[in-house]
Amino acid sequence: MGKKIELWVLLLVIWFGIVFIIVFTWSLKSELVGWKRAGVLGRIAYHTSNLPTLTRDLLFYKKSPKSTPLIIEDRWPEINGFSKNGIINNAVRNDKGYLLFSAYSGEKKQSTVKLIRIQDQKTIFEWVPNIDEIKKIHKKMGLNNLPDDFDLTSFSKSRYRTIHPLLMDDGSIIFNNFSSYLVKISKCSEILWISDIITHHSLEMDSSNNIWASIRIFPTKYDTINEEYVDDAIALVNVDGEVIYKKSVTEMLLENGYQGLLWGVGPDAYEYDPIHLNDIQPALSKSKYWDVGDVFLSIRNKSTILLYRPRTNKILWLKTGPWFAQHDVNILNDSQISVFDNNTIRVLPEEKNIGYSNVYIVDFEKDSITSPYSTILEEAGVMERTEGRATLLAGGDAIIDEKSTGRLLRISQDDVRWEFTSRVDSNSLGMGNWSRYLTYDQVKAVLPELENCDCTQNVIGKD
Repeated sequence: MGKKIELWVLLLVIWFGIVFIIVFTWSLKSELVGWKRAGVLGRIAYHTSNLPTLTRDLLFYKKSPKSTPLIIEDRWPEINGFSKNGIINNAVRNDKGYLLFSAYSGEKKQSTVKLIRIQDQKTIFEWVPNIDEIKKIHKKMGLNNLPDDFDLTSFSKSRYRTIHPLLMDDGSIIFNNFSSYLVKISKCSEILWISDIITHHSLEMDSSNNIWASIRIFPTKYDTINEEYVDDAIALVNVDGEVIYKKSVTEMLLENGYQGLLWGVGPDAYEYDPIHLNDIQPALSKSKYWDVGDVFLSIRNKSTILLYRPRTNKILWLKTGPWFAQHDVNILNDSQISVFDNNTIRVLPEEKNIGYSNVYIVDFEKDSITSPYSTILEEAGVMERTEGRATLLAGGDAIIDEKSTGRLLRISQDDVRWEFTSRVDSNSLGMGNWSRYLTYDQVKAVLPELENCDCTQNVIGKD
């Protein structure tokens, strides 16, 4: 017969087990809600909690292209490019615009940027960044000295994202990789420069052809609040990648009397990422409500949009909600802005949709907020959880970039004009990277540069 375990040994094992569970769960909670009080133990607990998911992926997805994070499940099998169930409708044929489309390419096995003419669905040009070379330059510039929470694996070819590319008149493009240095490549995809600031999310051009970028200040003086405090800031960068202005959003809120919004609202008063700046929209003309040089900011983790005047350091207007965890604020005319509402609440450890995505129009003249696209967005099943953009067009249509499902849509207030996906294979789509809808007037200056290019590494569509 086996040897009996003495009662005191059993009770001691149970006691240690209970203590372990308490310490483990506390450490995991500390890591997830942003306290970071458990330090290394918290990170160990977090990675340990991911073991079941990693085991599942190893067993069931090891032969699947979805093991690459930028290749996603195909929720729209009926859509292939602009074709739906094999049909390209008249709304596509009558669309005079272009897509500056950034997504993972199954052919190139990395993210690329394409200029697509919608009317005939033709790829006019494709930029293919040398991601290995970008990574080498990053390392020389101090990639290994970045904050601990940076995912260095995102600099591999299969994970690098060419986020929200800006197209310049000489055929070059500027982009980032969600928390990386800003990159500019030529029309031949040669690296022209890499900045020394940590940029993320949107890139927008101002009236002087400078670029507004969301950046992260590191190291930060706010690490006394939380050792891993994310100090988001706005930066104005010239076309040579040089910073000509920057301002911490935390500092901006404190200096304008919004410390209660900053640190008094959220899952933890001193969470490490209280801002999460995801869009900067500059005013290109003067109106009754803003001036040239003013910027609208989207502060995701406070569900807040604000209007800021850099030259006086004044917040002119601020509103929290009705949007939740929103992305993408745009100026529509001299009295209206639009806001893409993710309709997401932050239920840690991740976010949760509480309804379909929405687009709000804020009218300063009428002091009103409307949501004219809500019905069609629900009918189309648009439910973007953590990213997404909405570009409103002249005439009232809107372009919706639903990154998480790999779909772009053009909608009116009562109809879906067209849908678009980029297929990797019969079961998978390429994840989008914040694409742009451009009019002919916006691309006509650069078209000769691209059409006359003889770069062998680029795909050039010629008539």
